[in-house]
Amino acid sequence: MEQNTTPTPAGNNGKNLGIAGMILGIIAIIVSFVPCFGWWAIVIAVVGLVLSAISMSQAKKANAPKGMAIAGLICSALAIIIGGIWIFVIAKAVTEGAEVFKEAMEHSGAMDSLTKAMDQLKDLTDTTQTH
Repeated sequence: MEQNTTPTPAGNNGKNLGIAGMILGIIAIIVSFVPCFGWWAIVIAVVGLVLSAISMSQAKKANAPKGMAIAGLICSALAIIIGGIWIFVIAKAVTEGAEVFKEAMEHSGAMDSLTKAMDQLKDLTDTTQTH
């Protein structure tokens, strides 16, 4: 009887997860530079960060190379930072834009005519409800 002496592979030691984490990190960095879509990069980067962390843990236990996992961690962290900056920038722009719009409406007199129209509408509805 013949014996099979070929060794069985010990697994990929987190290599596939490291590759997936790095690819997601790279995609997240690219997406993070797109205005108004930068916050989506955070979602992608968190997944890449988790995969890379798991890969790092598995590679550490198996004493395997950790290069892909480290690259995934760095790319994902950068994408989270860039996406966070975009969220801050857009929120600040919307807040300041709303303030400028409010001031412009107050100085143009448009709010006065709107208030006058609302008062007329209220008077009209009050008179129709009493009849």
